[in-house]
Amino acid sequence: MTKKYTAFPFHYDIKSISEDGVFEGYGSLFDDEEDDYGDIIAKGAFQKTLQLNGRNRNGVAMLFQHNANQPIGVWNEILEDNIGLRVKGQLATKTTMGRDAYELMKIGAIKGLSIGYRVIVEEYNNERECRILKEIELWEISPVTFPAKVSANITSIKAIEEAKTERDLENALRESGLSKSASQFIVKLCRPGLRESVPGVESNEELRSILDCLKQANQSYFIK
Repeated sequence: MTKKYTAFPFHYDIKSISEDGVFEGYGSLFDDEEDDYGDIIAKGAFQKTLQLNGRNRNGVAMLFQHNANQPIGVWNEILEDNIGLRVKGQLATKTTMGRDAYELMKIGAIKGLSIGYRVIVEEYNNERECRILKEIELWEISPVTFPAKVSANITSIKAIEEAKTERDLENALRESGLSKSASQFIVKLCRPGLRESVPGVESNEELRSILDCLKQANQSYFIK
């Protein structure tokens, strides 16, 4: 399946922000509970990307709301501990965006961190019916208004169209940004089409309708 950029939210403790714009928190948590998307991030998943200094060895960006045109500071410390991905950042408070972010974080209008990453190695746990993310390429960490997943570009449309089994379709839909429950619901609707392939037809009518909806929702927010 095509690897692509996606984003995932976590809460962090905003009380640690200082007057000069330094704050700390967790960009990701290691626990044995599935997240809202049915995934578990394994301890050690970030080790390689941290050793390589992020994507293309260019460091891990601090963006505002996952907007690549709005860098608002730098991450001075990113490391794995027993809890998760612990981060310490410095907002650029002399810039307009950095100062705005500081004021919003200080009063609690912004309460979340969301990581932007690409899955490199994953494993499906059949017993728990969830993905275990074992290696992640970390691109950026953003303070966000909502702990919300921003839909990445739908680069896995081809994988959805070519799905031959229920598992293939569910995984492709989740890579497109849908939650586990939403993906399973769509799989249920498409079961007849998966069982009965029609020669010369790219995809069944129900699946084509779903693909069109996904394309139209390409830039929308998935609030969980």
